[in-house]
Amino acid sequence: METFLLYSNLLLWIVQLLVLFCLFVLFRQFGEVYLKSADAISRDGIPIGDSIPEFVGEDLKTTRVVTYKELEGKPTVMAFISPNCGACKDLIPEWNQCCIKYQKRLNFVLMGVGDRKKLEEFVRGREILGKILWDRRNRFLRDFRVRVTPFAFVLDEKGVVGGKGLCNGKKHIEGLLEELEKHSSNAG
Repeated sequence: METFLLYSNLLLWIVQLLVLFCLFVLFRQFGEVYLKSADAISRDGIPIGDSIPEFVGEDLKTTRVVTYKELEGKPTVMAFISPNCGACKDLIPEWNQCCIKYQKRLNFVLMGVGDRKKLEEFVRGREILGKILWDRRNRFLRDFRVRVTPFAFVLDEKGVVGGKGLCNGKKHIEGLLEELEKHSSNAG
């Protein structure tokens, strides 16, 4: 009888773990579907046509304080990353390609959120072009209304949002640049 109870208990644990795994996969899929919808993108982030909020970040390379004013005068691609984000790690090589291709006419800024030591580990050993700002006040996500990383904005030369959305690679960055051009031509 004890053997039967032992095996039935083991079987119940295996079934429980399988159910938990299925729930995880289901919620993850729901999140991806939700986040890729146009409705979700329009809700997340600062609305297109609005100015970005004032912010203060610390340049991870120089430890110099950087404010939002330093981005004015040139259109900007601003992407939010976190050190525990796998998609953020995958983004870096294509981010660098876009930086090289568009650096003469655009600012490229990565807005790092989370623990500074983890962000420094994330950066260590990787060549990352553009500025990398750390959220020293822990307010970037709240102030910019970002709920998931990597999420990006394209800003015109005055700091007005021209496009926004998930940013998983070169195709997304270039799509955001097209949105900025549409926004600029509609505003002008």
